[in-house]
Amino acid sequence: MKKTSIFLWITLIFLLAFAGIGGSYMLWLKYIKATAKNQLEKRFDFISQSLIWQLGSIQNPKTLFKELEKLDFIPITHPKEIITIAKHSKIIKRTRYPIGEVIILHYKGSYYIWVQSYGNMLLLKDVSQNISLQRTLYTTIFAVMMVLLFLLYLLLLFKLRPLKKITKELHKFSKGDLDVNLDVEGFKEIDEVAKALQNAADSLKNIQNSRKLLLRNIMHELKTPIAKGRIQAEMVEDEKQKRRLVQIFEKLNSLINELAALEAVNSKIRPNIEPIPLKDLVDEAIHIGMFDRQELTIIQKANPTIQADYKLLAIAIKNLIDNALKHSPSAHATIILYPDRLEIQNQGEALERPIQEYLQAFYKKGNQSGFGLGLYLVDNIVKLHHCTLTHRYDEEGYHHFIINF
Repeated sequence: MKKTSIFLWITLIFLLAFAGIGGSYMLWLKYIKATAKNQLEKRFDFISQSLIWQLGSIQNPKTLFKELEKLDFIPITHPKEIITIAKHSKIIKRTRYPIGEVIILHYKGSYYIWVQSYGNMLLLKDVSQNISLQRTLYTTIFAVMMVLLFLLYLLLLFKLRPLKKITKELHKFSKGDLDVNLDVEGFKEIDEVAKALQNAADSLKNIQNSRKLLLRNIMHELKTPIAKGRIQAEMVEDEKQKRRLVQIFEKLNSLINELAALEAVNSKIRPNIEPIPLKDLVDEAIHIGMFDRQELTIIQKANPTIQADYKLLAIAIKNLIDNALKHSPSAHATIILYPDRLEIQNQGEALERPIQEYLQAFYKKGNQSGFGLGLYLVDNIVKLHHCTLTHRYDEEGYHHFIINF
């Protein structure tokens, strides 16, 4: 199931709230309009019935007009205005009586009462503001609620904004960058989570720095005695002993280089990428592994130039060759260079477990020598180069370890 963002959910919730308030406002306006219309008709009917009987017997129009003004009705006396209203207004209701008729008109947003009785005519304009006041009041309340809701939405997004920064910093952290900055301000719970993550990142950074310092000191301290021992080995007169001692010191130096490669892989240091012919990498791997070329068969079907870190990828190829020779009954391996891959073959028994288990760090079978980092280093160095390592075992009993470029 695809996960959605909390910011999207909050936006949807507030949109529903806006829609709900807006819908309620529209329904309420319709209700007010319908109620006001009903009240208006009742009011007009009452005034009309009173006027139609009084209009014929009125003695003092001024007194009547004053009474009508108290009821929010103003008489229209100007002939031109009367004609304009009568000609262009909309008839809302017409009521006929034995002595005359009453017509309710609507013109330019206002309501009028046209009363005819005993040959007399009177046009009254309704100046009451009840409907307008109610509409203005509810519109103001609606506008205030919408503004407050929108401000609440912005405030909530602002307070949750640190989550985006935490996510961004954690992405950096997952890629090996421990220099994260989680100093954020938001809700109390977000601050506590950020501080806990910052403390964890700082602790891991201190541990990693201590490990790097220890490993580098160990490698530095070992290189000097190994170099001196290598020089002393060259002075041995017995060639057999001399060759054996040189191989021992070269092996120790190779192990130190592997530890350095392991440090580079674990630290996720960006490799020093440069264009290198594949054949040069194979030659370097053979050199640092001190392999006897008689134990190797090299088939060069192509010699592509690839983008690689010379030392790191050479160590990976060296480990694959070393692994092939160790597990081959004939102590022989075949190296084949293709345009898009490097393949190393050796005869041997099928793997007892899935290949992924052999790619784990410190995996060793039986009493094998070394740290058990061979294939682990190969896999991680290959991944640093954005390549893939695959394995295949054929029917003829041969292992095929392939680096796909």
